[in-house]
Amino acid sequence: MFKKAVEAKSHQRLSGADRKKLKRTVRDRFPAASDADIDALFPPKAEITVAKFQNRVHVYAVEGGFPMFFDVDGRGTEIYPTVFALWKVPELLPVFMLKGGEVSRFIIGGADLMFPGISVPVEGLPSFLAGETWAVKVPGNPAPIAVGATTMSSTEALKAGLRGKALRITHHYHDILWESVEGRHVPNAGFFEDVVFEDPGLLQSGQASDSCEGSTDVSNGQRNGDDNIEVGENVDVTDVFDETNHASSSSKQIDVDNATAEEIIGGVGDLKVTDNVLSEDLSVQHTLSTEDVDALLDKCLLQALHTTIKDKDLPMPGSTLWANHVLPCRPSGITLDIKKSSHKKLSKWLQAKSSMGLINPMHISSYRCSLQKSLVRGQSD
Repeated sequence: MFKKAVEAKSHQRLSGADRKKLKRTVRDRFPAASDADIDALFPPKAEITVAKFQNRVHVYAVEGGFPMFFDVDGRGTEIYPTVFALWKVPELLPVFMLKGGEVSRFIIGGADLMFPGISVPVEGLPSFLAGETWAVKVPGNPAPIAVGATTMSSTEALKAGLRGKALRITHHYHDILWESVEGRHVPNAGFFEDVVFEDPGLLQSGQASDSCEGSTDVSNGQRNGDDNIEVGENVDVTDVFDETNHASSSSKQIDVDNATAEEIIGGVGDLKVTDNVLSEDLSVQHTLSTEDVDALLDKCLLQALHTTIKDKDLPMPGSTLWANHVLPCRPSGITLDIKKSSHKKLSKWLQAKSSMGLINPMHISSYRCSLQKSLVRGQSD
């Protein structure tokens, strides 16, 4: 919504009656807000101002402070908190949790949130209706980065296979509204100009996991599109297109040597990729050696082959294998960058796995690959 600068038609203070009406509207719209929350957002003795814009948007702010709410049409029916308000009262709204910090680049870039980018907890997708107001967070960071309205109900989302747009983003960190504020700030050191990661302060105190409780996690990569997200994080997109232009358009099959595959994947049943992998060094430094990246890539691939790849998924593009199966198997809070591996490129890594007999794309540059069904299905029998 706040993608282009718009001139304000007027600025004025709210009267006492209008202040009470605004607070009453906020209470009705956000029932989770306590009286203390309302006072934190609008201190009792503070003046409240409203800026009215030509596009009918009204922005309510504490005089001398920050904007706290905005009304989409000026009628009070679609009122949303700003990120400044959510940083004061982080639990004001229910939250969708992103898969990781890399996904936040797309939200901050102006994309809407897609269902494949939301991680569903083990207890299942939380219940919601279409048009509800939800916030967006990054795992390990308690401060929301965006707010928006759900595009469908949870029942409809499940019927659609958790595909499509989940949240129409109305406001996010680093949009025009945020940038227009004098004295704007960020809530913690996890916020950067174009991306948000976990809060280092929480990581160092061992509390990062607490901020994720009660929120949804990310299970799949997002799809690419004008307003969609693709979570093929840190893949060299230029290289992908360069190589794809020289590829044949036919579907390429992977022939897997069963004996070699069984030898490689034989211990997958005992393989557990946990959040404790290299935990202390990774959580503090966020860096991996080349050897560590290679080892983690292999573990994530084996985990994906054993647990997430289904017969109906085959054949699949190599980029889908990476984004939707390999990356979700990495420990939470870990950024897995293919460029930091010894292979440097996704195609080179896939070729290396081919030489091991695990996968064997006929033309790796086409990014079309088929995994032998027995590789996944047979090992679990």
